[in-house]
Amino acid sequence: MTGPMPRDQYPWWVKVSLWGLPSRAAVWAFVWISIALAIGCVCYAALMSNRRMFTGILFLIAAFMYWISIRWVDRHGSWNHDKN
Repeated sequence: MTGPMPRDQYPWWVKVSLWGLPSRAAVWAFVWISIALAIGCVCYAALMSNRRMFTGILFLIAAFMYWISIRWVDRHGSWNHDKN
């Protein structure tokens, strides 16, 4: 086994998803924040009859991207910031 892949060799979508987030815990926090925002937007849209707020469901796409990035780093990379 060769060890974890260096951060500069991560796929572009993982780099974009993890940009500025220092740890796995921070990424998980953003997953849950995105889910909460999606639920909040949908509830507001339903209660206030504001159809435009249904676009808040797009926060689920962000949550999904964070989640698959976590899985990718768990399998191929490393969560420490030391240079490999």
